Amino acid sequence: MSGSCASRALRERFETIRRAEIERLTKKLRGLSDDERRSVEAITLDMIHALVRVPERVLAAESSEPAAQALIRLFGL
Repeated sequence: MSGSCASRALRERFETIRRAEIERLTKKLRGLSDDERRSVEAITLDMIHALVRVPERVLAAESSEPAAQALIRLFGL
């Protein structure tokens, strides 16, 4: 898996987790207004972007294959 594929897979993995957690917390989030729900969506998306930013930089480097393999193993990509 190339660095760009690993990066995309990592984002997808985190997004899947984010959506599952929001779904799991549906009862707790039920009382939120539409604006508040959009805020939750925006905040959690920003968190994913922040978490993936550093690995993406490493994967963009020329010697990204070891990093890609490490991410694949760590996150089960």
